[in-house]
Amino acid sequence: MATKFSDLPNNTNAKWWKDPGMRIGFVHIFTLYTAVYSLGYDGSLLNGLQALTEWNHDFGKPTGTKLGLIAASYYLPKIPLTFVIAWMVDRYGRKIGLYMGALFMLAGALLGGFCHSVAQLVGSRVLLGVGTAAAQVTAAALVPELAHPRIRHYAGGFLNTTYYIGSIFAAWLTFAMVYYPGSSSWSWRVPNLIQGFGPLLLGLGAWFIPQSPRWLVKKGRADEAHQILATYHANGKMDDELVLLEMREIRASVELEKAAESASWLAWFQTKGNLRRFFVIIILGTATQWVGNGVVQYYLVPVLKTVGVTRPAQTTGVNGGLAIWNWFISMSGASLVERFGRRPLFLTSIIGMFCSFVMILGLAGGYNTNHHESTGVAMIPFIFIFMGFYSLALTPLPMLYVPEICPLALRAKAAALLLLAQNCAQSFNQFANPVALNAISWRYYAVYVAVDAIYIGLFWFMIRETKGLTTEEAAVVYDPDHVKEANMEAEKRMHEEAQKVAHAELEDKKAAVFEEEFKA
Repeated sequence: MATKFSDLPNNTNAKWWKDPGMRIGFVHIFTLYTAVYSLGYDGSLLNGLQALTEWNHDFGKPTGTKLGLIAASYYLPKIPLTFVIAWMVDRYGRKIGLYMGALFMLAGALLGGFCHSVAQLVGSRVLLGVGTAAAQVTAAALVPELAHPRIRHYAGGFLNTTYYIGSIFAAWLTFAMVYYPGSSSWSWRVPNLIQGFGPLLLGLGAWFIPQSPRWLVKKGRADEAHQILATYHANGKMDDELVLLEMREIRASVELEKAAESASWLAWFQTKGNLRRFFVIIILGTATQWVGNGVVQYYLVPVLKTVGVTRPAQTTGVNGGLAIWNWFISMSGASLVERFGRRPLFLTSIIGMFCSFVMILGLAGGYNTNHHESTGVAMIPFIFIFMGFYSLALTPLPMLYVPEICPLALRAKAAALLLLAQNCAQSFNQFANPVALNAISWRYYAVYVAVDAIYIGLFWFMIRETKGLTTEEAAVVYDPDHVKEANMEAEKRMHEEAQKVAHAELEDKKAAVFEEEFKA
């Protein structure tokens, strides 16, 4: 039976906040969270800006295809750049992705705050999109690689919940801007400029974040990796049993991946396990955008118009309340992930979304038939219920689950593939949703009811559990045959190394005895 980290003594306090090494480690992880915070800020910002009179006046009240272009410009550049970013952070280390992300996001925020045309607005969103892509891919790979095994599931689970911290901030800031004195473009410029706060923190904090221990081992810098693990996982104790276990697992994993030459993108199609991972990542990536949340999160204003809710204070207020609700539920989901497991939360989430979207469809249809205000307003609680089920699992879990089910050589590529699937799905959404809402209004919701039903089946048959496993153990749940071979190979190499050491020690003893006899 394999040794688990929980079985080993570890030079840390039972409570992480009382342990110096783990506290500093969490500061680094919180810094990485700003990558997702920035994504959430933008998601809620565009919703809020659509409710501001001056923004609509300055940009010609964009709807349909024009609004779709403004929204999609944030996601389209991420599609080709995802591959470049994954290659870059695998080749040159994780930190370069953080610096690149912070630089592009800051430039995008400044351009967005001082723009004067739709073209400049689109350009600012392109820069923001490139920056968040680089930061997201890096953070998703680096968080589980730096986190102590005892808190890895929390660190990874809470990563995506920071989306809603950014979302809350942007939603209530734009709500306040509804009451900005006078008719001034500063009502929308201020929220755009404040968008640069997140990347500024990320860029400054990245200087102090250590490099990935797994990447260092892969590059032949095992001593540096050992020092980092000892510092943050055992308060500097180099011979700590947990740290030594982590080093053994990382070395074995890296050697096996080198032998299999699994670092290529084609590796996804070279084994049954990798092929399963590939489809699971695509399913999760598209599900985060195609279950109906894309309509609610980015086009809340047009959605509320379909049921008669049109005043700016109403729409921005609902947007702000929804952001707080989503954050609370996503935090709850992240807290429950190790108690209930990944698979039960995923299934609860998708089944709940299906049921609540059926109600949204029915209420929207009822309002457009009888035009009773109470029927339209009744849809708002079900929007909250739907987003609550979404936030329970599809916010905190993908960024945790995807890196942990993949071996080291594919971990950054897995985060990139997840982001690629999300961006392709989101880019489609940004063009299709406003056009469809204009064309068929509430009837468009029926599409998402059908899509949610399909995802229930996909989640049921494809998702496997990784509860209670270390990073290296979770990385092989999709290829159980391979893990047996991996363990046998690792044990064989360790046995051979032990034999070599024992043989060398025996030779040294023989030499010492011979030398003493010769002197005598």
